[in-house]
Amino acid sequence: MPTVHAITIGVVLPGSSLVFYQTMLKGIQQSAHDRHVDLLVRSPSDGESLNTSNIQLRIIDYMVTQGVSGVLLAPEPLGSDTRVSISVPVVLVDRYNADYDGLSTVYTDNYGAGRKAALSLVPVLKKGAKVAMLRLAPNVSSTSARESGFLSVARREGWDVVIDTYVGYRPRDAEALIAEAISAYPGRLDAVFAPAEPIAYGALRVIENAAIGQRPRLVIFDWRPEFLEGLKRGIVYAAILQDPYRMGYLALASLVEALQGHPPPRTIFVDVVTVTPKNMNDPAIRSLLAKYAK
Repeated sequence: MPTVHAITIGVVLPGSSLVFYQTMLKGIQQSAHDRHVDLLVRSPSDGESLNTSNIQLRIIDYMVTQGVSGVLLAPEPLGSDTRVSISVPVVLVDRYNADYDGLSTVYTDNYGAGRKAALSLVPVLKKGAKVAMLRLAPNVSSTSARESGFLSVARREGWDVVIDTYVGYRPRDAEALIAEAISAYPGRLDAVFAPAEPIAYGALRVIENAAIGQRPRLVIFDWRPEFLEGLKRGIVYAAILQDPYRMGYLALASLVEALQGHPPPRTIFVDVVTVTPKNMNDPAIRSLLAKYAK
C-alpha cells in the first residue's frame, strides 16, 4: 500500500473515560502510526452526546473546517429532525447509524453477541429460572441489540425475566439503580445480564456485596482490568469481550484505504470471545485482556 502523507483523520468517540473507548483509541492510534497519517481527536464528555443534542455533529463540523480528510465516528443518536451532510468520507466504528452515510461500519454483531451471553448460561439454568436484564439506554443501538439477542434465548429457554429495567450509562448511578432493582425483587435471582461496561462495573459491585449463597450468576459485557478479580473469585460467571483495539485499527485502515480509492466492505464484523474462570489463562484470552490494560 503506498504511503500516505499530509493526511489528518478526525476521530470522534462518545467519550473517553470508559476503558472500552480508551482501548479503541489505542488501536486507532497504532493504525494511524502504521499508515503515516495524523489524527485530530475530539470527543464529548461521557454521556454528553445523549444529553446534548447533536454535539458530535458540531464536533465534526469543526473538524471539517480544520481540514480533515475523513472522519472516524462512533455515533451517538441525533435529533430526529437532523439532516446530516458531511463533505468528507466517514467510517463508523462500534455501532451503525443510518443518519450518517458511512462508507463502512466496523463493529460487533451485537445481537449475536447478546445471544452468546445467554448461551453461556444454558447449561446451568433450567426452565423458569429467574433472570435480571439491566439495560443501558433505549436510544443506543449496540446495547439494545445485545439485550434483544439475550432475550431471544431467554424466551426460547423459558426463563422468567423478573427484572427488566434501564440503569443508565454512568457507573455510580447505575450501581445505585442496580442495587435498588435487585433489593426490590423478593425472590432469589439465578442470573443477571449486564450488557455494557458501566453496567457491568455497577453489577459486580452490587453482587460481590451479597451473601455468597445469594449471588446470582453474573454475565457481563466488555471489560475493565478490575473485572479480572471478579472472574478469579467466581463472582463473574462469564464475560463477553469485544475487541475494541481491533475495531479501531481496522476502522482507521478502512478509511485510509477509501481515501486511496479502495472502498472498504460496507460491514466489517469483529468477533467476540466468551471468557470464563476456566479459560481466562489461555494464551489467546490473556492476549486479548492485555489490550485493555491501562
